[in-house]
Amino acid sequence: MLIPLVLALPASPAWAQAPVASFTYSPPAPLSAQVVTFASTSTGTVTSLAWDLDGDAGCDDATGPVATRTFATAGVYSVALCVNGDAALQRQTVLVRNRPPRADFSFSGGGTVTVTSTSVDLDGPIVAYAWDLDGDGAFDDGNGIGATVALAPGLHRIGLRVVDRDGAAASVYRPVLIAADLLRPFPLVRLRVVTTPAGARVKLLGVRAAPGVRVTVRCRGRGCPWKRRSLISSDGGVRFRRLQRRLRAGTVIEVFAARPGTVGKYTRFRIRRGHAPARVDACFVAGSGRASACPGG
Repeated sequence: MLIPLVLALPASPAWAQAPVASFTYSPPAPLSAQVVTFASTSTGTVTSLAWDLDGDAGCDDATGPVATRTFATAGVYSVALCVNGDAALQRQTVLVRNRPPRADFSFSGGGTVTVTSTSVDLDGPIVAYAWDLDGDGAFDDGNGIGATVALAPGLHRIGLRVVDRDGAAASVYRPVLIAADLLRPFPLVRLRVVTTPAGARVKLLGVRAAPGVRVTVRCRGRGCPWKRRSLISSDGGVRFRRLQRRLRAGTVIEVFAARPGTVGKYTRFRIRRGHAPARVDACFVAGSGRASACPGG
């Protein structure tokens, strides 16, 4: 009786496996002027790896499992990986996105201010400039790399919008403070409270200031008698009697005191449970409504 003989053939050795070229790249959506890393994920028997990074159909730009390239401008680029010479190849298309410009500017001068763009674009020229010199939110007050504007004393808001050759835009606003005289005598703001478990009971909010100084108080929080109240100082200053009440923790009281065209007093109080109100003192230019550092401070 003949018994069939079954021979177990050995699996193909690793050296006999055909190579398959493949690779990934990161970041997956690169920007211009950003380093892109290409990494081989090829399988099979791999004895050599070479890269075509410039799209000229020649794998002669780098060797090894990892390669990098920075694309100077936005566009569509072809990258290929060759495995074992010409035994296997994979080519991929890389979409490089435009990097938007970064808008910024400098300014100098007093009553007449000169603004100059310091904007940059890493992958191409900036082709358009537009200025908002009056702070109205519209970039319609100038269209060159620089501009001049006459500004009264106070805090102003100036903006710049730039566009690069690929149509990407960026904008920036910066505060511009035109110096004004410090109000003299400088106002004195006083707040007296009795702390409570829920916040504080206000005993006094008063401002000692020269006659004719406008004092505005803003109140935000539960228990405020109003959101905004303004009084003109007399010889003894002003006192906000309707704020003599209980206020919950977290309530914010802001005090502005100045004459037109002067740097005046700004004080902010935040009511706290079981503690005296947190206090911040600064300055502000009349008409701006924004606090700023005091001159020389």
